Amino acid sequence: MDYEIKSLSTKTHTEEEIQWLWRFHDTLREDDKRELIAAEGSTEKAIRTSIESSEDCFAVTGEHGEPLVLYGKCVIENIPGRMIWCMATTELKPYEREFARVSRRILQGWAEEYGILWNAVGDFNEPAKRWLRWCGAEFGNPLVLSGELFIRFYIRRK
Repeated sequence: MDYEIKSLSTKTHTEEEIQWLWRFHDTLREDDKRELIAAEGSTEKAIRTSIESSEDCFAVTGEHGEPLVLYGKCVIENIPGRMIWCMATTELKPYEREFARVSRRILQGWAEEYGILWNAVGDFNEPAKRWLRWCGAEFGNPLVLSGELFIRFYIRRK
């Protein structure tokens, strides 16, 4: 299946990008919504904060223009490597295998460049934890955000 990955500005957006982001928001996977609400209080705020705090942000669109994935990487002052984030819509299902292959290459490349990638994933989010393992993640200590249990993860340079 065809898909397109586009760089998304972290500061300003065209009307077309805004419409894409609203469609993305409206079709978010339930586990992703749960993570975003725990982290930021609302899905809208979490999406905006993720984009605006990123040094690079990317939007993945399916062959019919449907929003699939939004992901990026952030520099966090005084912390080595990059904090990474990824959220997806229910439309990703037919693209999951290709997404896993491509994203693993991207994340391994970033890990080589920055030394370590890190963040936390909802302990309840089994599909995301499976994907992270596939991408080479190691899991660390738990933390609680807004009453939800999260697990820290790391992807290190090989």
